[in-house]
Amino acid sequence: KARRIVLALSGAAVGIVNGLFGAGGGMLAVPVLTFAAGLNGKKAHATAIALILPLCLVSTVVYALGADIDAGTLLPTAAGVLAGGVLGAVALKKLSVPALNFLFYGLMLFAGIKMMMR
Repeated sequence: KARRIVLALSGAAVGIVNGLFGAGGGMLAVPVLTFAAGLNGKKAHATAIALILPLCLVSTVVYALGADIDAGTLLPTAAGVLAGGVLGAVALKKLSVPALNFLFYGLMLFAGIKMMMR
């Protein structure tokens, strides 16, 4: 029961981060799923993606109702995102867990340092 509470509270934090910043929920979800749920790297990444999809759909509706979406930017960017998503999912299946962790945490470290340098 305690594990479910921790996962639900962690899920709420992921939702808040994703809704507030428009992204980043997956970056938070992966460590939560790894440490709190005990999933291995590949399962944590795949599960995070499955969690983020409905979350992004909800956020999209909220942003669209507020007329905060730039339709001219959306379609060409979405095409690239879809292609990149397919390539990333294929790569996830082929990468070893240590390589995946190195890339993921390296990206998080790089992004954090870059943000602090601004």
